[in-house]
Amino acid sequence: MLNRSSLEKSENSVSALYKQAEVFRQQKNWEEAIALYQKTIELDPNFSWAYHQLGDLFSQQNQWIEAIEVYRQAIALNPDFSWSYHNLGTALIQQQQWSEAILAYSKALELNPTFCWSYYYLGEAYAQEKNWLEAVFSHICAWKQKPDLLASLNRIGEIINQQSQAGLEAVIPQYCSRVDQASSLSQEQKFLPPDVELYIRLAKDLEQNHYEYAAIIFYQIALSIQPDNVEIEQQLNAILEQKLALEQEIEKYSLEIQLNSNNPESYYNLGIALSRQQRTHEAVNAYLNFLELKLDIFLWNYQNIVDLIAHNNSLDTAINLYHQAIAKQPKSCILYLNLAVLLTQKGDLSSAIQYNYIAGQKIIPKFRPQWQLIANTLKPVNHLDFLIIGSQKGGTTSLNYYLSEHPNVISSMIKEIPFWSHQIHRGLEWYFSHFLPIPSDYNCLVGEATPMHFNSPEVAENLVNFFPKVKLIILLRNPINRAISHYYHWLSLKWESRSFEEAIQWELEQLQDETIDFWTKLTNPKLQGYLAKGLYIYFLEKWMNVFPKEQFLILKSEDFYANSDQVTTQVLEFLGLPEYHLSNYHQYNTRPYPPISESTYARLQTYFQPYNQQLEQFLGFHFNW
Repeated sequence: MLNRSSLEKSENSVSALYKQAEVFRQQKNWEEAIALYQKTIELDPNFSWAYHQLGDLFSQQNQWIEAIEVYRQAIALNPDFSWSYHNLGTALIQQQQWSEAILAYSKALELNPTFCWSYYYLGEAYAQEKNWLEAVFSHICAWKQKPDLLASLNRIGEIINQQSQAGLEAVIPQYCSRVDQASSLSQEQKFLPPDVELYIRLAKDLEQNHYEYAAIIFYQIALSIQPDNVEIEQQLNAILEQKLALEQEIEKYSLEIQLNSNNPESYYNLGIALSRQQRTHEAVNAYLNFLELKLDIFLWNYQNIVDLIAHNNSLDTAINLYHQAIAKQPKSCILYLNLAVLLTQKGDLSSAIQYNYIAGQKIIPKFRPQWQLIANTLKPVNHLDFLIIGSQKGGTTSLNYYLSEHPNVISSMIKEIPFWSHQIHRGLEWYFSHFLPIPSDYNCLVGEATPMHFNSPEVAENLVNFFPKVKLIILLRNPINRAISHYYHWLSLKWESRSFEEAIQWELEQLQDETIDFWTKLTNPKLQGYLAKGLYIYFLEKWMNVFPKEQFLILKSEDFYANSDQVTTQVLEFLGLPEYHLSNYHQYNTRPYPPISESTYARLQTYFQPYNQQLEQFLGFHFNW
């Protein structure tokens, strides 16, 4: 038996070992940390937290079998700690032990019924066992805890879409019956109560994300709870009509293709319609046909197509189309740029960089013909002097083109590279491969235009770490006209199917939802941002918290449209460049669209007025919107 002195010495030794293990853990010295946690456990086999921490380290090292063992030991010593069950579930999923993972997550949720990620992974484990009903209701619980959790919303839609391929008639009664059984079930994660508002909200979100089958089911559930609710019945009928209209669209475009198989627009429209029905494989085939007929599109503007092709494991097919096209048209720079887009999506950055460099060489004869004789000596740019960061639909495309004509400006070969928001891991070499190479002694400014950056506050934090002196140019347009232009642009791409009034009403409801933090709402990917992107004051404040005010040039889009030459000269002065006037200031990306109603315009004026006033007070000048 240990005497008191020996016991105190042992306890001090355990404490010291554990503290040192924690230090190594913070320093990411994993091997040393693991060894010390194990030594701690040898000295004190009842130290449950040491087992838990050791399990976390094994998980980080992908040592899943070892993690499972020590998490179970942690649970045996402390059966009331939900995190050990949750993390055990994660390790079990990695080992494809689905039933055991379900038990672990279920126990975690008994102890902590508000943790959305336990519901999420519980749903994934159920899905692996093809227990679709429990998978969906687990994901609903995750979404209920975190309404902006798009991953769970997508999984609900995907699972129900898969179930409904043979028809909704057999699926709807299963879900309605499942809700009816709620009162007889005891575990929180196993059911949701018959909450009409919950199912209506879920149906609306699913509909907004083009999961019409799932939306129909949850409108039906809401109607089964309140069969006399006329509003629910109207919403259900409306989406059924939309579903029928979409099916008719698919038939229409399929017939067009039968009559003329060489029309790329028919394939594009068919792909959009099939995508909205979540018929991914068919949509990808339509998009591949579209690309084959229209290889010279600006593919970087069609990221939705690229994402879907990648999701369907069809990138190699698309890449081969471009290799074949390049063999026939080796001088076409756009083919090399598009191929680089696909290779980037595939993760082959080194090949993407090389094809971007080749595209740059192909562009030189047109934009810098005097460099042709020294093309082999040109070097990639390695600095960034200015960025046009916003706002979308504010004239950024035109300004970017005007600046690119200046002899002392090097612009990116493609407009809108979201590198500084969510692509920074690709590295500066990849980023700068999108610019023309230059002579080593060439005096120029390097810049590009990515207006979505303005609404992505993480961009400022990323950018300042690399180029703290970069100059930032922002064009601000009357937010009402900006919203209208944004809407009709999306409508032209068939990314929007609602009327302007319907789209605005939905976004207003989202922005006025008091259960969600306002900044979270502004940056919510579910929002198209017709209105949110026009709340300039919030985004500008975020940027100016990172960069000093003197590095910004803020322009009024209406002034730019009215006198492009004068405003472009103002930009050149801001950048410290000599005047350079163009013979023609063509306005890019403009299109006619019908006026909105006076009542809608007045409603939007009322909505934007306080935000516009805050903006004017912050900047110290008037926009007169």
